Amino acid sequence: MNVSTVRLCSSFVVGVAAGAGFVIFYNANASCFRRRATGITPVRRHSLSASKEKSSVAAAVNDEIVAEQFTRNVQFFGVEAQKKVADAFVVVIGLGGVGSHCAHMLLRSGVSNLRLVDFDLVSVSSLNRHALATRGDVGTSKAECLKSHFEKIYPEAQIEAKVMLYERSREESLLGGHPDFVVDCIDNIETKVDLLAACVRRNIQVIACGGAGAKCDPTRIRLVDIAESAVDPLVRAVRHRLKREYRIETGIWVLLSTEKPKCDLVR
Repeated sequence: MNVSTVRLCSSFVVGVAAGAGFVIFYNANASCFRRRATGITPVRRHSLSASKEKSSVAAAVNDEIVAEQFTRNVQFFGVEAQKKVADAFVVVIGLGGVGSHCAHMLLRSGVSNLRLVDFDLVSVSSLNRHALATRGDVGTSKAECLKSHFEKIYPEAQIEAKVMLYERSREESLLGGHPDFVVDCIDNIETKVDLLAACVRRNIQVIACGGAGAKCDPTRIRLVDIAESAVDPLVRAVRHRLKREYRIETGIWVLLSTEKPKCDLVR
């Protein structure tokens, strides 16, 4: 298996697992979250005026296309559970090989309020593992790239693209609006630590993704508490920093693989 194939497999597997992990975790813990949905169709609740929000929701409730699009989701989860998913507001930070697949699966699952955050641009070398980018997207921001494709897949969804790097000074801009969930797909230790600490302080549910490079065995993926993450070098370093700088030792869910990397990857 060559490096490109390994990268593609690992990115897809972890990204999809992160998206699926949110949906399953969200449904399993529904009592912990707000229950505002009145239908399976989206409730646009952040950054829209009240009148526009009311008219948008009224139009969406009667949209037979939306209902048909998520028929299989309803059959699997049930109506009430799918309502909660539709009403969820999720922030995905880091939109590379892992984050782009995660955000994509969240949208396909019916999550109707997404904030997409990444400072980077789509490059030719990232096309082998990005969820939706094409050669025509090269040079555009990853956040705007996904938003453009998402609007074609699920036009009724509220998609917000933030072309910026997560920093402490931007916490309110990126985590404001009372998100139900944050998915951390960042591969930088310092940025990851600051984001996770902010989520804990704000009492926002968060799933952090470990390293996915050069791994391709889906049977080795685990969802564990960060206290049990010694097997993953990236998360292990993040755990030590969180403990030292913020006295956080547990309470953060981490998606990681116990598989050892197959090879070294060129960065």
